[in-house]
Amino acid sequence: MKQRIITGILFTMVILAFVIPGYYFRWITIALTILVSIITAYEMGKTLEAKGIRYARSLLYIGASFSFIPVFLFPLVDTAYTVFTVYALFSLMYSMISIILPALFHASDGRITDGVASSVSALYISFPMACANTMLLFVRDGWLFFALGLFSPWISDVFAYFTGVFLGKHKIVPHISPKKTWEGCVGGAVGTAAIVAVFFSIVIFPNFESRLSFSGFLIASVCVGILLSVVSQFGDWTASAIKRWAGIKDFGSMLPGHGGLLDRFDSAFFTLPVAFVFGLLLV
Repeated sequence: MKQRIITGILFTMVILAFVIPGYYFRWITIALTILVSIITAYEMGKTLEAKGIRYARSLLYIGASFSFIPVFLFPLVDTAYTVFTVYALFSLMYSMISIILPALFHASDGRITDGVASSVSALYISFPMACANTMLLFVRDGWLFFALGLFSPWISDVFAYFTGVFLGKHKIVPHISPKKTWEGCVGGAVGTAAIVAVFFSIVIFPNFESRLSFSGFLIASVCVGILLSVVSQFGDWTASAIKRWAGIKDFGSMLPGHGGLLDRFDSAFFTLPVAFVFGLLLV
């Protein structure tokens, strides 16, 4: 437990060291998203290897690198919609190619499965990271929405944990996450909604022209907070299901007591796209 606490504190300090300066110089935070993409792709590749998926890691790494497309396009285009359309088209084409490619060169059974595994794994990493990079580079005050997507899982986890400890009785998905309860899920959603509502009211609402009144904006922020908490917990369950499928406890050992970097970003991979969509709708 002591090791887990120390690692958690150090990890938080490192993340904040990349994120906070990004408010003034976004490329510092972009460096974080690039590192996360590279390391989590490696960890996912090891996960596929543990499952016995053959010849899929190179396809995974190429697909995951598509998260860098917004960075490469930054000097060339100026709208988030154009950038993400390019990313989506490249990812779609590559997914179709990577699914069939292993079967073209190897006649044995299971090659289509290998291609599907590599394609889905690549999207699992590149999609949220592409959302993050597009937010930071192409959405007005995108850093605020990035921070919202990155830290909302932490908020949800804290409220869900304490609610579950004191009130939790009814399990949600015991075959995947035995400790998760409905009470904790609701507590996480309520707590996240409250924090997000305060954040929106104080930080975002005064800085954006909105067709909504303050009360309407407040209601919308509560709904977004609930949605962020729900998808955050769904991201956690998804990661747990992947690990059970692969027969591993953690995605890696980079963070003693916590597992790999992917174990820490599994929920954020689901909340970052939600924050990105909200940023697009708001601006």
